[in-house]
Amino acid sequence: MGDDVSGQPIKDRPMTPEELERMRLILSTFRDGSGQFLKKIRAYMPDFLDFERATAEVCGGTTSEDKGVFDVSVPVLGGLSFGISCKMSTEQGAKYNSSFMELSNAHKKFEDAFARNGVNWRTQPDLAGPIIVDLVMSWHEACAGYYDLDSSRYLVLSHDTHWTNFRLLCFGLDLADPDPRTQVEWVNEGSDGNGGVSTVCGYIWDGDRRHRLWQLYQNSGGQLKYYPLLDWAEWVTDWFELELPPVRNLRQKAQEYFPDMWPE
Repeated sequence: MGDDVSGQPIKDRPMTPEELERMRLILSTFRDGSGQFLKKIRAYMPDFLDFERATAEVCGGTTSEDKGVFDVSVPVLGGLSFGISCKMSTEQGAKYNSSFMELSNAHKKFEDAFARNGVNWRTQPDLAGPIIVDLVMSWHEACAGYYDLDSSRYLVLSHDTHWTNFRLLCFGLDLADPDPRTQVEWVNEGSDGNGGVSTVCGYIWDGDRRHRLWQLYQNSGGQLKYYPLLDWAEWVTDWFELELPPVRNLRQKAQEYFPDMWPE
């Protein structure tokens, strides 16, 4: 992380140690019983909405609380706001050298885009792939009158499989690099159980390793998965752990907040 503390976090620079500590402590509050309960570790943890709210608080913005293109909008004095698209993901294995984001579940929008272009994604992955990338980027471009897209970012909260270690990774919005038409190999993979394929995948080369960058599960709600290389991140924080506040159930919380009003 850099030493420059001018400007706004995410837009102009990485978070300062103080801002990151605020993020860490805010995320920790959702372990008190207000976050999602994870059965496999039998503990409460922040979910994606909690991450969005924590990001808004630290960056001085507001959350959309809906399925807008950007999850957090941050005002800029004398200019357009910038947007932050918040993603949570499990850390990928070290051999993959990548992060992970689920970018969309817009099944119908993908189907409509394929139909407009006369493309069958099940048999023409080389044509379907660029359409996928173009569509996602068009959603950003449609916000250009309201957001400074050059200053907007993806922010990923990544964690290990045990939800013990966390880190933040910041990526730019340009999904067309590498070029989906000339630098990505698009193929069909998987089976839909009826003799057809289940996914469109886009591959690039990371050194001598073939890397899956894109994966669209169009038969499963239009889930679009994106695996950007770690080297593409503008900045990455050190690993951190969350604190464990006292865990209280709803009854205990209500009694604590309204001690004089709780019926005996």
